[in-house]
Amino acid sequence: MSTGVLFIRDSRTNVNYEIPIHRNAIRATDVRRIQASSVGSDRADQVAHGLRIYDPGLQNTAVTESAISFSDHEQGLLLYRGYTLEQLWEADFEEMFHLLVWGTFPTTAQRTELQQKLSRHMQDVPNIVYKTILGFPKETSPLPLIMTGLSAYLACVTDGIPAFNEASMYQRDIERADQIILKTVATYGVIFAIVRCYRLGLTPESPSMDLPYYENIFKMARLVNPATNLVDPGKVSCFRRFGTLNAEHGMALSVFSTLVTASSLTDPISCLISAVAAAHGPLHFGATESAQRTLHETGEPKNVPAFIEEVKAGKKKLFGYGHRTYKGMDPRVGPIQSILKDLTHVDQPLLKIAEAIEKAAQKDEYFLSRGLYPNADFYGNFVFTGIGFEPDIIPAAMLVHRIMGIMAHWREYTAPLHGEEANDTTPLLQTGPTDEPSSVFTPMQKRLIILTAALASSFSPLSANIYYPSLNSLAKDLHVSPSQISLTITSYMGLAPMFTGSLADRGGRRPVYILCFVIYILANISLALQHNFQALLLLRGVQSCGSSGTVALASAVAADIITSAERGLYMGFTSLGNILAPSIGPILGGALNKYLGWQAIFWFLAIASGAFFVPLLLFFPETCRAIVGNGSITAVGWNSSIWYYTRISTPAAPPFTLPRRRSQTHSHRSALRLLFHRPAGLIILSNGVVFASYYAVTTSIPVQFEKIYNLDSFHIGLCFIPAGLGSLFSATANGVLVDWNYRRIRCRAGLTVHKDQKQDILGFPIEKARLQIGLPMTILASVSIVAYGVLLPVEPALHVSLLLIFAICFCITAAYSVMNTLIVDLYYDRPATVMAANNLVRCFLGAGAAAAVNPLIRAIETTVVPEISGKDLDYNKTYLALFVDLDVIMPSTGTGTVVLHWYQSNLSKKSTKHHPPSHLVPDKDYEDFPDIEAPYIPPRAPPNTQHRYVYFLFEQPPAYCFPHCFAQIFPQTPEARAGFDIPKFIQAAKLDSPLAMNYFVGWHEPTSGDPTSAMPSATTTSFRSVNCPTSSSSFVA
Repeated sequence: MSTGVLFIRDSRTNVNYEIPIHRNAIRATDVRRIQASSVGSDRADQVAHGLRIYDPGLQNTAVTESAISFSDHEQGLLLYRGYTLEQLWEADFEEMFHLLVWGTFPTTAQRTELQQKLSRHMQDVPNIVYKTILGFPKETSPLPLIMTGLSAYLACVTDGIPAFNEASMYQRDIERADQIILKTVATYGVIFAIVRCYRLGLTPESPSMDLPYYENIFKMARLVNPATNLVDPGKVSCFRRFGTLNAEHGMALSVFSTLVTASSLTDPISCLISAVAAAHGPLHFGATESAQRTLHETGEPKNVPAFIEEVKAGKKKLFGYGHRTYKGMDPRVGPIQSILKDLTHVDQPLLKIAEAIEKAAQKDEYFLSRGLYPNADFYGNFVFTGIGFEPDIIPAAMLVHRIMGIMAHWREYTAPLHGEEANDTTPLLQTGPTDEPSSVFTPMQKRLIILTAALASSFSPLSANIYYPSLNSLAKDLHVSPSQISLTITSYMGLAPMFTGSLADRGGRRPVYILCFVIYILANISLALQHNFQALLLLRGVQSCGSSGTVALASAVAADIITSAERGLYMGFTSLGNILAPSIGPILGGALNKYLGWQAIFWFLAIASGAFFVPLLLFFPETCRAIVGNGSITAVGWNSSIWYYTRISTPAAPPFTLPRRRSQTHSHRSALRLLFHRPAGLIILSNGVVFASYYAVTTSIPVQFEKIYNLDSFHIGLCFIPAGLGSLFSATANGVLVDWNYRRIRCRAGLTVHKDQKQDILGFPIEKARLQIGLPMTILASVSIVAYGVLLPVEPALHVSLLLIFAICFCITAAYSVMNTLIVDLYYDRPATVMAANNLVRCFLGAGAAAAVNPLIRAIETTVVPEISGKDLDYNKTYLALFVDLDVIMPSTGTGTVVLHWYQSNLSKKSTKHHPPSHLVPDKDYEDFPDIEAPYIPPRAPPNTQHRYVYFLFEQPPAYCFPHCFAQIFPQTPEARAGFDIPKFIQAAKLDSPLAMNYFVGWHEPTSGDPTSAMPSATTTSFRSVNCPTSSSSFVA
């Protein structure tokens, strides 16, 4: 509740008053009704106009109501026209300027027009301004010189001064007000450059029509590389990002000065002069310069404790600490520290002093109890000096940014739009239903667009699922293991959307679609022609760079043209690619692999994607709202298609637009930052786990079903039909259910549902509406996966396994679709970027699951090596053990033989705390003969083979002597142990039949570099020739 009544009882007169509360504020004029008795000696009670409000420093007084910015010191929040700093982080000056002053984010054409107007006005600044500044000493402080230049310019444009023309000239003529704003901003940039160059003894450059505002200022002010005379893009980027933080900050002193001056109906140039004068003080923009000087005076970090004590004692001031608004951490400090990381010329010694001061203050109750934390000025000075600005010109440089907010407030105060009251909830993003349609596309056109986007996105999962039946064939042909082949399924699918997502939100959907399909087609052709694992791994990465971006684009297209009331159903249809691919892909892949070979799979993908790409290139319309608004703006260049020529008329401007990000080489960081943004990070992680579960189940199907049900690649492909059917039914049923639940909760809240208009989700529990469906589906998916994992090892009937796969895919698709819908609801202004972050996590988790599932299954299936227990053996006797491999094939001859892995004599039972009674250990105290052993060789079958390993345990005769005719066994090498003749050894050693025997079968899965790909077979068996004396034996091997 922000509206009500304040009840006041004046104890002086016992009179009750009712003061209206509107938007959590009361009017000071309403308090004037409270009057004291005129009888008394205190003259303050006898002053007319009643009770007054005493608020020195305007600490709790609102002087105006503004829609330009909103700050919340408790939450550390700063919004511009409803946008967060993160949303505007890549915006340049022209975009920020247009947003703050005119309330809308500019289209590409509007931005270009604004840039050209500013450049032209820069060129029109009269030369008398330059000459006036030259009349002062070079040592003059920068801000007085700037005020001098502004005054000189004002003297040249007397037609812009209301006192000389018409008092309400700007209130009556809004276009004239906009014109003088552009001139004021352009002139300040030129004067700033002149002042810097003059003080350094340099000649300023002329402004260029081809450069944006910031680049023009850097060029004119000679902030360039001396060798190339070019502006450093990295430094301009840092200056631009700091400008986003500093563009506007509510009722700062410079803005307040502007409004006080504007109250006389004067021009913006005069108001800017007042703002510059106010900014000169050390408690405003001068704090940045003062903070720099304070750090110099401190000297080094070891002097910080003494300096802190002097501050607490009131002997010194700590500039850049504490803020009139923020009683916690200034939300701008974190981004400023990230900017500093991109600068190479930051004064590191001073920065260490600043960090030492912050560290000390964080532990000091004096600062904590007063809510004193570093503000933007404390670290901001390092940004400016790192860029190349001199410390004393930093306040003037900061005004290059703040001039946007100053002009926005002047325009809002002088010429309010349509006479409407502005407020902090009047953002660019419209939140309530309007008369304008959310999209100009007809329902049939929407369906066709969604269908096209869904089919385009199907090539990404199809590339993985059509691949499954050929995994075993590829592993054999390329001499690698199934686990290594699994790495090529999704390992690169998450990388490309990091770039394509942000690119699609800035440059449009069509250009990114074109780029993706060109890459994808060429990659498939290359994959069909390659013949080694390394090329396969690399080209699969290139292939996925083309295909994976289309998944994020499908969700972005749906967000462009579909409202939240229909989003559940249409987001389900958008997942059509993920629905069809699991069923159709393996069937096609199985058939192609069985009859034409695995190369045919990639030829099929190349031909299919090429056939789909041609009509998409010709007819698919641009839907990005930053480019075409609600579809009413005609796209140009690569964003245009034949569809635009079929329309009868085109409105001149869209009803509303969304921000178009500036093209930056590091724009993929927007997607990465979302991973750590709440609630996006939690939703994305949940989606990633769900997706990884899906791939863990489907990746294991080829190996497990071949092993359990003895199926070939074609029939394994048919086993994916239940997965596709489960996903198909889920998309249809779950989409209807999600939209029904949305309408139900909205109606309960007393809100209307508009399918063709944007819905107001502010204050509406959109998370509840989605998660009431998504959470149960996630739980059911988990239960289904557990059931599948428990039943599969017991080898159930095939139809039972297929039924479980159907249930798993039904629930996983439902949970995944709901989470996708929710994340688009929350971030509908940049759907491609947020879905790119989603793809990054889900694909890498999916890749990890796909690569790990088969090794984990084998690890779980691996049993303990069989043992021979000595539980019932005699403590007074000794024993002898042999361990052999029965299935060795000699590479040189191809004949089979036996290899001894271990020989150990003198084993006896010892019952101690270190040796349980069932264990046999070598008897070191046996004195009749020395302890002889052939060291243990671990069993390891050659690649792609199975070997039988056997243990023998014999009772050792009392007069046992090792048969020296077998002395060749003692070197610990397979060559020395090969050809071990067990019967001859038993005879020569005079052993009886074994007391116990056991065996196990070892299987070696091939890995990269292993030369063997087929299991060899021996035609004959041979043993090493030994010359031993013969004796009878009852054991026959």
